[in-house]
Amino acid sequence: CVASVRSMTHAQKAKKALENNLIECEIIRLEPNMTKKGCAYGVKFQCINLYAAKDALDKSSVKYTEIISL
Repeated sequence: CVASVRSMTHAQKAKKALENNLIECEIIRLEPNMTKKGCAYGVKFQCINLYAAKDALDKSSVKYTEIISL
């Protein structure tokens, strides 16, 4: 799964939020056609952690546009 974000700054904040919750992740570059809003970056994590990741991002006030499955 990938949480898409608008900028590298948001990607770094998202990565930190996930790592603080012991969710392994990495920042990746997205092709504009991969998301509805053409986001440039994403934070990739295992889909088994989807609900924990959403919770971690929401609690950290990290804005993401959508979560997509790869």
